[in-house]
Amino acid sequence: MEEVHPIPQNVTSFQFKLVGDMTLKQFGYLAAGAGFAYLVFVLFSHDYPIIAWPIVFSSTILGIAFAFVPIGSRALDHWLAAFLKAVYSPTKRAWAKNGKTYKEDPLFDSRLVMYLAGTQNAPPAKPSAATITQIARPAPLPTQEKLQKTVDLAQEAQQLQMKIIQSERTLSQIKEQATQPTPIPVDYSQQASKILTDLKNLVNQASEVKQQIKSIQEPTVQPQVPISEPVFREKVKVIVPVKPKQAQIALTTFPNVINGIVKDRNNNYLEGVVAVIYDKEGLPVRALKTNKLGQFTGSTPLPNKTYTLELEKDNYTFDVLQIELTGEVLPPLVITAKS
Repeated sequence: MEEVHPIPQNVTSFQFKLVGDMTLKQFGYLAAGAGFAYLVFVLFSHDYPIIAWPIVFSSTILGIAFAFVPIGSRALDHWLAAFLKAVYSPTKRAWAKNGKTYKEDPLFDSRLVMYLAGTQNAPPAKPSAATITQIARPAPLPTQEKLQKTVDLAQEAQQLQMKIIQSERTLSQIKEQATQPTPIPVDYSQQASKILTDLKNLVNQASEVKQQIKSIQEPTVQPQVPISEPVFREKVKVIVPVKPKQAQIALTTFPNVINGIVKDRNNNYLEGVVAVIYDKEGLPVRALKTNKLGQFTGSTPLPNKTYTLELEKDNYTFDVLQIELTGEVLPPLVITAKS
């Protein structure tokens, strides 16, 4: 009768045992720690005992720990490799578009690059029957100093807007706490007055920054040059979206959160459509992206204002939507691509 021997299930994890249960890797860690400790002892213990003896003990203990002291059934070298991988491996995602990677502030630092890339890939405008006899000479491109100043001001405007939103939330929390009955009355007037003063200063600073951006971006009037050939100019069509009477699903339950569903002409959902929300001054306040069901929604509410929604995806064109927020829960906007 033949003897039955078990078949190894994971032969790749087998480690050669040198002495008893000590593997070759454990012997290597132990030999490295002891060898380094012996080398320091021979070379520096006589002349520098204060420095040499701590190194000797530390090296010996580390060698023994790496060889025989596991943590969570795993050796110390495993935890050391996991720690170094977690520290030096990148964990921040970057937005890449048209072969260019935007690592920080993609909507502010690279607006000019995005605009120029969009104009190069835009389809030609349809010819019109009207003939224009005069056209303004195009303004020169802004200098690098103006672009850098515009980017800095845009970043400052974004930080001020985040502070304004945070102050408004804190003020709303104080109002809610003041309306709740408490055994001991609490005076919130000083705290609310301080927040209102800070909010007023932030609004004034934001107005000054917007005026500076407007003065930098204000184009200079160029002399008009008469021409005899017809000139066609593609204009952006701004429309007010019609809210559907009955939405199939609700993407959010918070007021002033812009959300919607994007489809093509064949009623297929479009994934990866970038939706950017701009305020009246033309500064982006939200950047969203549709999922596999063509849905996009913001995470936090916006103040009561009029906003502009622009959508972008390769090989598709969309109308620019103008939305007015009044503190109500918005139903999903059903947006259909033009081409």
